[in-house]
Amino acid sequence: MARLPKEVRSWIYDFFSNERFAAFLKIDARQCIEEKGGNLEHYGLSSLHTGELVADQLEFMEGLLPCPELPFHMPMMELPGGHVADLHLFGGSDSVWLVFLDAAPERDHQQRLQQKAYEMTLLQERERQLNAKLQSTNEALRESQEGLSREYRRAESLLLNILPASIAERLKADEQIADNHAEVSVLFADIVGFTERARSVGAAPTLAILNYFFKSADLLSEEYGCEKIKTIGDCVMAVAGLPTARPDHAQALAHYALELREAARRERFAGEPLSLRIGIHSGPIVAGVIGKRRFVYDLWGDTVNLAARIQKAAEPDEIRISDGTHELLGPNFSCDPLEETELRGTGRVRMWRLLA
Repeated sequence: MARLPKEVRSWIYDFFSNERFAAFLKIDARQCIEEKGGNLEHYGLSSLHTGELVADQLEFMEGLLPCPELPFHMPMMELPGGHVADLHLFGGSDSVWLVFLDAAPERDHQQRLQQKAYEMTLLQERERQLNAKLQSTNEALRESQEGLSREYRRAESLLLNILPASIAERLKADEQIADNHAEVSVLFADIVGFTERARSVGAAPTLAILNYFFKSADLLSEEYGCEKIKTIGDCVMAVAGLPTARPDHAQALAHYALELREAARRERFAGEPLSLRIGIHSGPIVAGVIGKRRFVYDLWGDTVNLAARIQKAAEPDEIRISDGTHELLGPNFSCDPLEETELRGTGRVRMWRLLA
């Protein structure tokens, strides 16, 4: 190897030291192979003949020689034997040296890098798809949670429209609601001549007047701390003193009745002023929730029955109260005594007309 250029000798030595492969050809000015060496067999170049044109023996050399500028480098060249080499051409005084250096490790390394890059691309794409799916799932979950929250708030609102707040909480806790209340006041109020007037004005005005009446009953119940229990046709039932007991239940319901009558007087129905019949009685009752799918909160007992019968006995635009309710009101309310009246299922009952 003494005739080889110093740089070529160094490369070949380094390659053999690292158990890799190298080969070389010396090409004269006629572009014929003058000398060959190294591991030509490894590269599939062992059949090359000295003294013959290199281009006739190596197709990939076609057009490479004479090279315009030396040294010249062709990286990752695939050789006939299936191996990959880095080709280096060095010029001499009357010849060119063609050196084959094993590029298989670099190729394998690049392939591994390419494979890793490909796998990384796949992983990134998979990650992107998973992130997109996760984002879509989170968005759907958020929308579902918002929908559930809206439905929960709607259900809560509907529940509170049906039940007192404390009763609703107990019902949500799956508690059976059945309570005795020793002292409450119960009110019934209905619209005078409702059926006849409704027949003359039609559906829309009828619904409008009922909406006004029941809305007024709701607002006043909040103002005076009463509970509107239910509506029956054109009649409203309200109570004071439950679900939380209060000593002034009769006074609270009396104020409620007076304001409800005033609210009715401000409205007209079928061309005439709206008037109510109102009855109030005080005493013990039983309150509870019945039903499962269409549950209701209702009151039972003689107090409820007597309040309903007093209301039936009232004159148009009159608030009639029982003797027991009158005693609870005290001197702060103006009342006129009425003659004892025979009420169905009760007997003779003393009542009062609440004026103010």
